Amino acid sequence: MTAIALYRDIGGLGVEARRILRAHAWLIAVVLGYACIGLLVARALDLEEGLSLSLYASGVIKPYSISLVLFLLGYVIYVMLFVRPPQLTRYLLRDFTARFLTFERLFQAGIVLALFPIFVSIFTSFKMMIPWINPYSWDETFMIWDRWLHAGWHPWELLQPVLGFPWITAAINFLYHAWFFVLYGLIVWQAFTLRAPQLRLQFLISFVVSWVLLGSVAAAWLSSAGPCYYFLVTGLDDPFAPLMAYLEAANEVVPVWALGVQEMLWERYQTGSLEVGSGISAMPSMHVSSAFLFFLLGLRVHRLLAWGLGLFFFVTLIGSVHLGWHYAIDGYVSIVATWIVWRLVGRLLRAADPRLPLDGAVAKRAAG
Repeated sequence: MTAIALYRDIGGLGVEARRILRAHAWLIAVVLGYACIGLLVARALDLEEGLSLSLYASGVIKPYSISLVLFLLGYVIYVMLFVRPPQLTRYLLRDFTARFLTFERLFQAGIVLALFPIFVSIFTSFKMMIPWINPYSWDETFMIWDRWLHAGWHPWELLQPVLGFPWITAAINFLYHAWFFVLYGLIVWQAFTLRAPQLRLQFLISFVVSWVLLGSVAAAWLSSAGPCYYFLVTGLDDPFAPLMAYLEAANEVVPVWALGVQEMLWERYQTGSLEVGSGISAMPSMHVSSAFLFFLLGLRVHRLLAWGLGLFFFVTLIGSVHLGWHYAIDGYVSIVATWIVWRLVGRLLRAADPRLPLDGAVAKRAAG
């Protein structure tokens, strides 16, 4: 390669890098703005030691790696079953290099995968600061609203006749904890995919905006701990004591991991220890918000994916109540607010750059 050709190659990569950075400008701006606000809030509360930008720096390596290995394995299986090339190894190397090891795919994925651990580190730091920003004070109100919305019943009481069996509880608990794996898998997928760029950005930006507005701003305003901590934060008669007693009894039959996690979170709250996964906040439910966002993404990608993620969202919603994590209203608010964020982000993206390619579902409706 001549020096001129090399210069042109580097220049071309520079142009492509600037284009990709511009496409991700909103995502980058939200994360960096969130970090700046976090620093200011921590300084105002004299909690600088309670804010970390690197809490998840090493913790994401394993889930990232597992997600990539699973995607690679799925790609190999697909080629073996449906493409069936005569020379499998040569085809895999050539196709994988040409399709996946491109500058565009790697650079855009690098931006997302680098921002994600910074973002969740700030989020966890904010979550730990909530009791200092606004001590837990909404639990009794949300309990009353929950009961009013459900005709005088606590939502967990309505679910108990159907779900109140140890093995059903354990299955729901397993799927509820699987949220972390689904989250990382979808983030890695959307980081690398080149299909439907408008949909991809809508998902990624909606994700961070939802976590900022719902998981930090609204969570601090509507500061609450959740049913499993109701007595501990209110000191009032506990309408959730029978639920927690059932979960303890079920744990004697089959492990209910939620109980151990709830105990661990309370210990960290008491000591003020900032660690991966720390922080207590009930309203709004970010488990439900994220699961609903996954479902919205699935609706725009494929019918089977929508069914799978829709079922996962439904189990997450009922699991948040059955396992004592959330009031039902936490999930209802999250669903409505997340849908609003999703729609607004989509409209803003299309208004900001009408030339941005639409995803298949939107394009089909526009053509019709």
